[in-house]
Amino acid sequence: MNQATATRLRRTVVRQLVALLLLAAFYGLPWLRVGDAPALLVDLDTRQLHLFGLHLYSSQAAPLLWLALAAAAGLALVTVLRGRLWCAYACPQTVLTRLFRALDRLTRFPKPIRPLGSLLRQLLWAVIAVWTGITFVGYFSPIGELASGFLSLSLGPWEYFWIAFYALATWANVIYLHEQVCSYLCPYSRLQQLLSDAGTPSVQYEASRGEPRGARALADESVLQRSRGLLDPVTASDYVFRSAHPDIAGALPLFAPAHLGDCIDCHACVGACPIGLDIRNGRSSSCIECGACMDACDTVMAQRGYPAGLVHRSCVPTAPEAPRRLRGKPWLFAAVCVGALAMALHGLLQLG
Repeated sequence: MNQATATRLRRTVVRQLVALLLLAAFYGLPWLRVGDAPALLVDLDTRQLHLFGLHLYSSQAAPLLWLALAAAAGLALVTVLRGRLWCAYACPQTVLTRLFRALDRLTRFPKPIRPLGSLLRQLLWAVIAVWTGITFVGYFSPIGELASGFLSLSLGPWEYFWIAFYALATWANVIYLHEQVCSYLCPYSRLQQLLSDAGTPSVQYEASRGEPRGARALADESVLQRSRGLLDPVTASDYVFRSAHPDIAGALPLFAPAHLGDCIDCHACVGACPIGLDIRNGRSSSCIECGACMDACDTVMAQRGYPAGLVHRSCVPTAPEAPRRLRGKPWLFAAVCVGALAMALHGLLQLG
């Protein structure tokens, strides 16, 4: 197994493990009990929160507000240090979309019975969507009574309404909207520029290695193994701009195979992107950094015997002579997170 394949498999395994853990936590927590009470339940009738053995009334909600602030600051800290890992691994929209696409692969039947596979996929996803609705409402009403009442058709109208609402939202968002929710509806994506700084990593295309792009013989070696080596950043950026804007800059000339970079212009990265972005043309605020383009590119690199990482996660390179600056945002977010956690712990200890 070469480096490109190993890197891609490692990312895939991490994504799958995180998705499984999050799905197990979401669907399993309402069923978990501590003593005679649910481990996690927002009881609207009594205005009481059951939280792993604690029973808090609305007048005792201050520690929870501090915990919410700590979680928001923690997310901001992860974002500024590691980029959009939340979007790529932990966002419910991302996790459920990956679950649906796994169903799509499992029900991709041969052509003669393809409609049967499509019908089966829709039925399975409808069942998952309904169970998601029941689980979500189960955080506000005891899940055991809710599930038995749903099956026996003995629930009240509002319970059926909210189950149907969240089931329909799950079904429609994943099938019809999927990553469009991330690009146009999610407030977190709108805050990326505020949360990030110059040291925040993102998915990048290594233009110095990949440009100029173009098809070449399978036997050709990588530029890292040829005398051509890496291009200087200015020339590489010029090639990227001219490839992305041929109407403005004019078409690139034809290059001899010895002068071409490692990008074979196969468009595998574009085809793998769920919203059709071309990562080679530069960063985009719509990119959720799901890593699909990295996986697709590493697969092509492995097929050609090239090293992995033509598309990779890194910071935007800076000039060597640029002075190093203190990154204030990570320290600010860390301080807010630690302070909020301390206040939350203090409040919980007083309640205890």
